[in-house]
Amino acid sequence: NAEYGKQWYQRRVRAVSSVGKIPMFQDNSTTVEKDGITYDDFTPKLWGPIVALHLIALGTGGIKPCVSSFGGDQFQPSETGRMQRYFSMFYFSVNAGSMVATLLTPELRMLGCMGEETCYPMAFGVPAAFMLIAVVAFVAAGMWYAKVPPQGNPIVDVAKVTWSMFFGSEDPVEKFGEKKYKETRQLWRVLAVFIPLPFFWALFDQQSSRWVLQARVMNGNLTLGGENFEIKPDQMQALNPIFILALIPVFEGAVYPIMKKIGLPTSATFRIILGMTITSCSFIICGFLQVAMEGKASSYNEAHGTNFTVHDLPNQHQIHVLAQVPMIFVITCGEILTSITVLEFAYSYAPPSMKSVCQSLSLLTTAVGNLVVIIFNKVTEKETYLFFMWAVIVLLAAVLQWAICKKIQGPLDEYREKELECKNDGTELKKKESGV
Repeated sequence: NAEYGKQWYQRRVRAVSSVGKIPMFQDNSTTVEKDGITYDDFTPKLWGPIVALHLIALGTGGIKPCVSSFGGDQFQPSETGRMQRYFSMFYFSVNAGSMVATLLTPELRMLGCMGEETCYPMAFGVPAAFMLIAVVAFVAAGMWYAKVPPQGNPIVDVAKVTWSMFFGSEDPVEKFGEKKYKETRQLWRVLAVFIPLPFFWALFDQQSSRWVLQARVMNGNLTLGGENFEIKPDQMQALNPIFILALIPVFEGAVYPIMKKIGLPTSATFRIILGMTITSCSFIICGFLQVAMEGKASSYNEAHGTNFTVHDLPNQHQIHVLAQVPMIFVITCGEILTSITVLEFAYSYAPPSMKSVCQSLSLLTTAVGNLVVIIFNKVTEKETYLFFMWAVIVLLAAVLQWAICKKIQGPLDEYREKELECKNDGTELKKKESGV
């Protein structure tokens, strides 16, 4: 990316990610011979998933930080409103793909093929084909993209300037120049905003673990039109991308304009803080739901002289799983305010040569958040305490975010305004030189 540019780099890593899916379905197409007779052997082999996951991880790690920043490169410096809408549309498309995959892949898996009741080759092969189509489309449209020339690898320069700032005997401005010095300081300001984000992701990602575990002991039976259905615990998580697709246009078309109209800030940092606060409220709702479930178990025990826990209570006496809908709705609102805005912030405020670097580091906060979960969940095994504990932790992280942003918001905006002025001056100069 640093040497050849975002477009060249994305072509290669998209191809790597596509190839990574091939071992998953190739791995199921072997044969074995026994007693002179050849049999098809569909037993999964370990090498397929290992090779595939490494290739997919390598490809995804290259695509995710570059694709969002490459999209941001298509806008003029003055088009901040359009850029904000782009990041919302980008997040919309990601969740649309996720929802289609969630619905389509299980159906493909259950079609049956090669004499088996299931068809994993098709379940993995169709997404691989879609990815190859995406690569071809991306390459074919290359002539229409605005391409920012590669500016070299900034990591080494950042390390040198940072060392000189704190431990060097020489003035870093004189040694490395004012441009590199200011870019390095801006990078560290952006990273300071990232400090509380692992706590947001630590809470957010538990909707696919702790919330599913909670749903397992809830009543999933549903009757519609005289037909009985069972809502599976993990199916509740499908509501998140559905809410995302429904709410992104609402936030862009109504929520943000109303916030401006009533005088509320709509800056990226304020939206992140607001999103983290709302996300913590989803776990407060979850905690009260858990209290209600435990209360229902206690009431049942008193009435029947039993000693059931929440996990042992007969399913028909449990609270219905649809009671999780409000907290899924609330956490989705927090996700839109925080996750989309972090993408926008990481691009808009990053120094010109470090757009993809900042996107990479913002994605790294998710991984750190997953490690934080492992540490903090050892505090207690009681679900109610854990839900309220995480709500308080993320609320404190939002306060920390406010304190950080209050201190560095001025320098962040000042650097960005000067960068926009320089870009606008350069754009006007190019227009004059071309006679436009």
